[in-house]
Amino acid sequence: MVMTEPDGAEFRRLAMNPLHLDTQQLLTFLAVAETGSFSAAATHLHVSQPAVSKRLAQLEERLGFRLFDRLGQRVVLTYRGERLLPAVREVQSSLDDVATAAEVSGEALSGRLTLSLSHYAGLHLLPEVLERFSEHYPEVLLDLSFHDSERAIEQVALGESALAYATLPPRLDDRVRTRVLWEETMQPVVAERHCPGGRPPALDRIGKRLPLILPAEATSTRMAIDRWLDDRRLLPPAIIEINQLDSIAVLAATGVGWAVLPTTLQREGLLRLECGDGGLPTRRLGRIEAVGRARNPLAEAFMAMVEGPGKD
Repeated sequence: MVMTEPDGAEFRRLAMNPLHLDTQQLLTFLAVAETGSFSAAATHLHVSQPAVSKRLAQLEERLGFRLFDRLGQRVVLTYRGERLLPAVREVQSSLDDVATAAEVSGEALSGRLTLSLSHYAGLHLLPEVLERFSEHYPEVLLDLSFHDSERAIEQVALGESALAYATLPPRLDDRVRTRVLWEETMQPVVAERHCPGGRPPALDRIGKRLPLILPAEATSTRMAIDRWLDDRRLLPPAIIEINQLDSIAVLAATGVGWAVLPTTLQREGLLRLECGDGGLPTRRLGRIEAVGRARNPLAEAFMAMVEGPGKD
């Protein structure tokens, strides 16, 4: 099959749809292209250089092609990177337009915005957005509460929070509506000390010998992992339950058991287990809001920073 080169319209469709591409990754690409180096882009974005490298690697993986050639200390746009650049500039312009449109009666936004965040979303997906929002809207008080995803969703349904960002369950009641923003594949991992010679053993061998560290029952992430275990007919000898994925990662690194974690939490000291052709568990995270509740300008402005233009 012959692969055709995506045209400019296709790039814009990808770049402006947060289901396909992450806005922060696109703006990082723009910063590197305009400054000519990873370190200068990191300074411009107020993040570390490894964070810039990670975002670009994730963007290149999602797009399926390289954006820059690394020539010593210099970075140069590839042909496809040059073609993507105008579309990303349109994204930045649209974000600026949304921020400007969020001003009410010519005055800067002010007031209180209540947000319910899952621990994972708040700590790993939204920190930079929260920082940018508080800098851009200094008169807005961010009233944040951190919960398990199920509780965060319930707070929105009860009208206690304007928005929630959390893991989405397979089924929702009719009090809320959602938008998928992130899709994650989770990977079984184990501490290095269980991997002689640094080579991770097969999942079936470790999975039947060590306890499995899992989030609590009835959580969306736990249900996704349980379905995956059932499909593989894998029954661990014991289950250790901890509510937060960050805590699971820390405990797994001690070697007391193995775990199933998103790539963002696969820390030093953990190695991925060999799974063969059995597939991997996945989960979706996104925005939750109450059906019938009008969006206020504060919520609109926050959504624009998280999701970019074209939000529903």
